[in-house]
Amino acid sequence: MIHGEGRLKRDKYGKRKRRGWRKLQIGVSNGFIVAHYLSEDRKTDGEIAPHLIKQVGKIDSITADKGYDQSRVYEAANDQLNEGGQVNIHPRANAVVSASDEAALRQRNQHVKSIDEDGVLTWKRTSGYYRQSEVENMFFRYKNLIGDELRARNENSRRVESVIACNILNRLKLLGSPQSTLVA
Repeated sequence: MIHGEGRLKRDKYGKRKRRGWRKLQIGVSNGFIVAHYLSEDRKTDGEIAPHLIKQVGKIDSITADKGYDQSRVYEAANDQLNEGGQVNIHPRANAVVSASDEAALRQRNQHVKSIDEDGVLTWKRTSGYYRQSEVENMFFRYKNLIGDELRARNENSRRVESVIACNILNRLKLLGSPQSTLVA
């Protein structure tokens, strides 16, 4: 998401100031946005994840990319995880098995061992990591329908704009998905 001076003004008067970035992070379940958080570009994914997890409440599973491979994310997920739930966060490329035996890091250690033994592709297939693509599809819809720039001028208005956009996408999902049938 981009905010700041428009292209026309920059071309006419030159570059005035640095454009700011905001990151919209979302949680998706069954095609619906169930959690969202608009943050500044300086915040890491791991800092934002506990806020997203709290918005959802109790969860059956969580799937996320390498940016969320931090102990605070595992701890927040473990606190909200239902019995038998699973945390599928892709370990970083240089990940090693943690010496700590905390309950929150046990699944991470299992993932690191599985990747070392069987390889990343096998781990992705067996762990259910490919569910992470639901979020990528939602961002594709967001950018195509809403756009990739924020129009609001101040922070509170930007947050409201992102909430409204997420609600619009959820409403569109309620209208239904196309039904395909094989025609012989």
